[in-house]
Amino acid sequence: PEMAAVGDTFINDMLSRCGFATVFANQMRYPEVDLKQLVDAKCDLVLLSSEPYPFKQKHIDEIQAQLPHTKILLIDGEMFSWYGSRLQYAADYFIQLRKEIDTNKVN
Repeated sequence: PEMAAVGDTFINDMLSRCGFATVFANQMRYPEVDLKQLVDAKCDLVLLSSEPYPFKQKHIDEIQAQLPHTKILLIDGEMFSWYGSRLQYAADYFIQLRKEIDTNKVN
C-alpha cells in the first residue's frame, strides 16, 4: 500500500489550487491506498511523487497494467509539499504540469 495526500493537508491544498480533485477526498490526512482501491476508484489520473517515496517507471508500469486508460505521471514532490522557498517555483511548475495533462488527455 502507498499513501494518498488528502483531507486537511498542505499537499491536498496545493493539488486543489491546481485544479485537481482527489478520489479519496472524504478520507483524512494520509490514508494507505492499494492498487485495488485505485482500480475501484476509476481514476483518470494518478500522480506519483518523487518524495517522500521516489516512484520510478516500474511503479508506473505496475499501475498502468491495472489501469490501462489512466494517465500516470511522475511529479516533483517538492513542488507539492515543500514550504518556503520552493513555492516561488511552484506556480510555473503547476502551469506546465496542467498544460501537459490538458494537452494529452486520457482517452
